[in-house]
Amino acid sequence: MTAGTRARAAAIALAKPDKPLWTAILVAVVVLLLLFLLLRYVVRRHGGWRRCRRRAARELALTRQAFGEPLRAYRRHRRGVRTLARRLSDPRAGLLARRMLDAAGAALDDVPGAFAYGLHSRPGRVAVQVAGRRLPEPPDPWEADEGPYPRSWCLALDHTDDMAALPDAVPRAGVPRRPLPVALGMADDACVHLDLAAGPRMITVEGDPAARTRLFQALAAQLDRPSSGASVTVTDGVHPHYPGERLDSVLRDLEDTSRDAPDEAVIATTPVVVCAAPTREQARRLGDLAASGAVVCLVDGPVPGHSWALHVDARGRVTAPELGLHADCAPLGRAVAAAVRADRRRARRAPEADRPPVPAVERHPRPEPSVPEPSELSEDPAPAAPPPAPTVTGADLLSEPTTARTRPTTASSTAASTASPTASSTGDR
Repeated sequence: MTAGTRARAAAIALAKPDKPLWTAILVAVVVLLLLFLLLRYVVRRHGGWRRCRRRAARELALTRQAFGEPLRAYRRHRRGVRTLARRLSDPRAGLLARRMLDAAGAALDDVPGAFAYGLHSRPGRVAVQVAGRRLPEPPDPWEADEGPYPRSWCLALDHTDDMAALPDAVPRAGVPRRPLPVALGMADDACVHLDLAAGPRMITVEGDPAARTRLFQALAAQLDRPSSGASVTVTDGVHPHYPGERLDSVLRDLEDTSRDAPDEAVIATTPVVVCAAPTREQARRLGDLAASGAVVCLVDGPVPGHSWALHVDARGRVTAPELGLHADCAPLGRAVAAAVRADRRRARRAPEADRPPVPAVERHPRPEPSVPEPSELSEDPAPAAPPPAPTVTGADLLSEPTTARTRPTTASSTAASTASPTASSTGDR
């Protein structure tokens, strides 16, 4: 009995926890109790458990958005580059933009002081921004835009009848010009265009130095493309690797040309001067030429006088508050570089496509010459079948306007190598 009692007592002693374990448990309980009391105090200070839960959920959502924004911005940038490159590389897209601006201008011909200057194109729908004090109701097939651009006319491109119903663009009184649209960037899923020939014809690019340079060179590269309808002259100081002409000599030649040209002349291509940091006297002469309608001026930096100013921030957001335009121009440089490379590939393939294919020479035995019968010689030859009448299919939307059918559509640039350095620098940046 004594041995058994001792064994049970030893077993019970071994099962008891030691003193340090009890100390740790007591400390943990005290800490948890203090944390609960502190949390309860903080919750009561902030209005209760429900309000604290809402605030914590909001803070978590903001944190998740802040950490995921760089990835979303990169995806948005890549999507913008692909969309802009696809639209700029397609010749039909540029022709569609000019056709829409021409059609909206023809509809506003009877409204004094009204004109179309902006274009927002997305798949299946186009919105043209119009300016004027008393705008009429949009004629058929146009519709009033009820979206973020209230002074816009929209047109759905899904119906062929609506596209065919657009009026033909005819030379309007006192407007011997063609639209000169250039892409500014992306706004949501729409490609934003601005007609440089619609307003004062003096366009300045201002804002962050690096972003301004990228946008300025991208606009110049677009204007120097063969299908832009512009004759571009790049002056010195625009690009570090391109020695352009002196601005004074360019202004002298343009003044002489505009003085000798007739007043009602309709030019085939729009002269464009691309310059940087002109002096006050040069800016005055540029303003006079732009006001007379003889030239379109694209200037890097602010200049005195009446002009359209494009403001660019460091994140690549371009805005024009007086025009109601805002877009993301960060993907524009790489998209223009891709479009210029597509133009070069198309130009290299053009001579091969125009050359008639040479048929393969097959060796066949020469047939014996046969003497025709007298009856065959006396018969009259059968009359040739008349050629089939030409048929016109599709709408006239993607054809050149009437004002441009008698004029060449390719731009004769005064500097043949302007597009190469401008586009390459845009792509590199």
